[in-house]
Amino acid sequence: MSELQLWDDNPTTVDLLGFTSIVDTVVAALQAPSLDPVTIGINAPWGGGKSTVLGLLHEALNQESGYRVIRLDPWEFDDQFDVRGAVIGEVLQDLLTAYPDEDLGDSVKGLLERISWSRVAASMARGRLVAQTEELVKAFTPQSREDAKSLAGFRSEFAKLLQDLAPLKRLVVLVDDLDRCLPDAVMATLEAIKLFLSVKKVAFVLAADQEMVRESIAVSLDATGRGEQFALRYLEKIVQLPLSLPRISTDEAGAFIALLLSQRQCEQEDDYKQLVGHAQQRRAQGRSPVLADMQDLPWVPDADTLGLASRFSTGLAGHRSGSPRSIKRFLNAFALRTRIAERHGIDIEASVIAKFMLLEDSLSKDFETLVRLQEAQRTELLERWQAWGRDQEKDKPAEVTEDSREWAASDPDLTTAPIGPYLSLAASLVSLTAAASLTQQQLTWVGDLASASEPHRRDAQAEIVTALIADQQAVVDALVQRARRESETDPLAESLAHIAIHTPELRPAIAQGLWEIRKYLMPGSVVDMDNSGLEELQALIPRLAEATDIDPATREIAQITTGRKG
Repeated sequence: MSELQLWDDNPTTVDLLGFTSIVDTVVAALQAPSLDPVTIGINAPWGGGKSTVLGLLHEALNQESGYRVIRLDPWEFDDQFDVRGAVIGEVLQDLLTAYPDEDLGDSVKGLLERISWSRVAASMARGRLVAQTEELVKAFTPQSREDAKSLAGFRSEFAKLLQDLAPLKRLVVLVDDLDRCLPDAVMATLEAIKLFLSVKKVAFVLAADQEMVRESIAVSLDATGRGEQFALRYLEKIVQLPLSLPRISTDEAGAFIALLLSQRQCEQEDDYKQLVGHAQQRRAQGRSPVLADMQDLPWVPDADTLGLASRFSTGLAGHRSGSPRSIKRFLNAFALRTRIAERHGIDIEASVIAKFMLLEDSLSKDFETLVRLQEAQRTELLERWQAWGRDQEKDKPAEVTEDSREWAASDPDLTTAPIGPYLSLAASLVSLTAAASLTQQQLTWVGDLASASEPHRRDAQAEIVTALIADQQAVVDALVQRARRESETDPLAESLAHIAIHTPELRPAIAQGLWEIRKYLMPGSVVDMDNSGLEELQALIPRLAEATDIDPATREIAQITTGRKG
């Protein structure tokens, strides 16, 4: 059985996509004296590489003398009640830690006190504090700009603190995942930036889907009746320099896939770094394809790898080629499909599976036409289909669509491959990357499986494990996506573990999905993984025990569980 190769959802610290030009542009903007202060927006849709760009930017700025970089993720803040105060507090505490010899204690303490009094007033306003003490009454009393309890003087005091901080040339705050926040949290973060922290020597870089942020602003301001136009102007007021990440071309997608595959094949890390460096150099010189003229490198990907990458990049739908995360998800689906075929004893070349998956993913009607036929009819259709695609026959087979011509012309030759057993298997499966929408039954299962109601959840769990594997795969994918927006993920994780227990073919996908959504998992999820008795899920617990990007309580339970077993 071959080793199962899956790619995680984390941003990479290695530039495989040519983002260096974007990073260099941002660094140059941050060094421009005329842009001080400045807020830069990095715009891209979900999975477009925004977090990777922030990581590369962080690494580049760490090499600049006098630059202090802070990375914030408002989505992860424990204090969602006062996101504005949390943003400001994170910045102040970082400065205090970064410059221990600069005697910032009193200044930072004074600024934090202003934030604290603001929180007291907010708590009173929302009914969280009801005792009418003299001090709390003072919190509602309008304060002068000079008063230490007033936020009115915060900005000028913060500006003075930074101007007096001689070792600091530029404070750069990188804000990630803003488009995942609830509308009020988005507004609170933008308010912290514009009203309090946007002073000389400070720069913000916001990585987010601009449309989603704009929608959040509109929702937050809906009660004012100002609408979409105001939201647009508000965002333009905040962001002075918007940059959009480019969509990935077919050539770049091919190089990206080849480099991902090569990372698992190349045994020497230095050899792989030279391969990546070669691609970066050719990209910087404007030479294409970037993975060419590799004869002087100590290690290069073989022809099969390059051919597979080329077939994937050419065949993937345009919308998918534009997203690095979606490409990884397709590769994961391919790896899972290959493993399932192996487990069923089907001996078939990876390139044949790849070609059929591309048909299934982007030309589903043609795929369904093919799998419905008997083997003799299927072979005859493939012969006519391929001859038409390769201009050997003039007439298109009536059974297929015009859009399938490029697919039919591509390698490998399917007329000589033993495809019957695989197609029978594929007909009962659904690609993890296909079908953006769910059936009504699948939607019902997803809702019940994520429900806090135990009876609903138990009934849905009993039903889903008796359903077709195609339904189970679609539901698993939807549950993983839903976890990113749920405040209560224990029911959802429990259901994923239940499916894994009853459906061995999906265990690797469920384990990978749980790891991808680890920052959203709650302590109960660790218990469910442990109680599952499955090696694939239990193996995640030691990794969670060491993870630094998850909920502290979840990490603690993972550490206790790991220690008990050790």
